[in-house]
Amino acid sequence: MTKLHLIGHIVYAGLYGILIASAISCYNSANLAELLYAGWAILTFGIIFLLWSSKSRKKRYRENMSKSRETFVESGTYAFVRHPEFLSHILIIFALIVISQHWISLAVGTILIVLLCLAMVEEERRNIEKFGDAYKDYMKRVPRINLVAGIVRQMRSGRGNKRKSG
Repeated sequence: MTKLHLIGHIVYAGLYGILIASAISCYNSANLAELLYAGWAILTFGIIFLLWSSKSRKKRYRENMSKSRETFVESGTYAFVRHPEFLSHILIIFALIVISQHWISLAVGTILIVLLCLAMVEEERRNIEKFGDAYKDYMKRVPRINLVAGIVRQMRSGRGNKRKSG
């Protein structure tokens, strides 16, 4: 990990801490109950999706290490979106903005989401270098973070596979 990369992680963690603190201290500042409930629902989904993503990645990592080879994960949440953990963090950040309903949270959250988008692009560049055409094919099949498109694609490919085998 380069020094610049490490600094980026520290800045990101610091901003995330500021967002959490602002969401707590400015909780429901506009007093919009419907927005508050939506924020909590999004936060809950984001956390569950993050845990599922982490489990998918760790399971695949253990399987690959037992075979002494390194591949990227294409199962679990990674079958729906290429970056489920980034998507989860974006959902959590968005939820904290909605829960706080304050401009400070909006400003910090926007910066965090931009940083995550930049990190996704950089990770894809590294994965293309590392895995080549296999990763490029995966990029064609699985959307970056559009979960709805990923679910639709999985449903269509599942139906297509059933027709072929049936």
